[in-house]
Amino acid sequence: MLEQRGKIPISKLVDELIRVGLYDRHTQARLTILASTYREAGDISRKERVLIERIFARHIENIQKVGEIRLLSLAGVDKKQFSGEIACTVKEFLGFGNQGPVYSVTVKNQPFALKLYSARELKDVMLAHGSFGLGGILHEVENRGEHTMLTNLGQKVFSRKAKGVYARCKKMVRIHSIGLEEDFMYVLMDMLAVDPIHKLDPAKIGGDPVDMASWSADCAIGLCQLHVEERRLHLNIRPEAFIKKNVEKAERLPKYTFFHYPQMYNRRPDSLCLTTEFVMVDHLDNSVEIADKGLKGLGTVGSWLYIPPETIIQLLKTLRDDYETYVEKKQPFEEVRSIKLKRTQMDDLWALGLTLYEFLSGGKKAYGEPQSLTDMVNSVLLTKFDFSPVHPLFRDLLSGMLEKEPMKRFQRIMDGCPERIVSRKVLAEAVLYKLEKIGLDCGL
Repeated sequence: MLEQRGKIPISKLVDELIRVGLYDRHTQARLTILASTYREAGDISRKERVLIERIFARHIENIQKVGEIRLLSLAGVDKKQFSGEIACTVKEFLGFGNQGPVYSVTVKNQPFALKLYSARELKDVMLAHGSFGLGGILHEVENRGEHTMLTNLGQKVFSRKAKGVYARCKKMVRIHSIGLEEDFMYVLMDMLAVDPIHKLDPAKIGGDPVDMASWSADCAIGLCQLHVEERRLHLNIRPEAFIKKNVEKAERLPKYTFFHYPQMYNRRPDSLCLTTEFVMVDHLDNSVEIADKGLKGLGTVGSWLYIPPETIIQLLKTLRDDYETYVEKKQPFEEVRSIKLKRTQMDDLWALGLTLYEFLSGGKKAYGEPQSLTDMVNSVLLTKFDFSPVHPLFRDLLSGMLEKEPMKRFQRIMDGCPERIVSRKVLAEAVLYKLEKIGLDCGL
């Protein structure tokens, strides 16, 4: 659609706009992931990781030499255990999450996952793109220097814990401490398995639809907690956001459904879902307050491959309009700017739909591995999804979650839900309701 308007390749729009210096450096970095080719990476998902690797390369090298990270705990759930200086013994490098590397560490012989952020990068992105993610918890706190900002952040993280029914199911990774070390910030979290949900192939473990419904419901519950109880959007939902956790049968929640109570899941005693569940991580990186209706900069884009068609169209329209104004017409500009996008719960629901598609199809990606911006745009806007690899019980729900038009997506997800769900207009609850029904119907 966009390339037919003047027949300008999308990559040229990006290259020329970066050349004239229209955008701030963070917007340029996000666009460079789409428009350029790294020697170390071909597909877009790998390019996203290369950008993070470059930011942290020197610090990672130092961590590998020392084998220990000593951080100043700014706030923690347990003031006795997580106060003052904390010595973290590095056990293993787990990989790159969004915005930073993740390590397996021990603190006083207890295992944790430790995620690293650049305090300077975080502050710079917030100044250019507005408060979101880790800074989004601090709407009312002024940026009065890195240490003050992060201290307030630590206090806020632990003062705003959800206490409703979704939070009691513990489907989000628990954060134990927020810390600072030189120019870097750390988040100390529960240490879980490193297997994301799309690595669990239903076909290889029997393909029991009750198990599949339970694991899919885990993902929806985590999103319900965020949308309903914490009142935030995730904006970085992808398969890697849901990590496997081993549990005892007595601890497996929910033991009953949220919307079909008092009916119970009729699980067999040997059901795998009784001892395995999935919890959501990375929910602080890009999230924004639901009540904040303002447009958001590209800093809120987690993975490009999981943003919905309407967000892609916003991006393309902005690029084309800016190209006509500042490249073709060569109009001057006084200061660099950011690309702003409207972000809603629709973004999370689309990304959850892609994530569940990948899981329920046994690892099949909805649209391959786009290599460029043009590939990604064509994939998101033009792909006709093949739902044949997905168990028939889940096809209608998934096809609704992956409707290209937002209004049709909303209507299909809400269709068939009781009034108490429709009136709240929280799509994650509607998805959870339907996943419960699938689990109950196939388990009875």
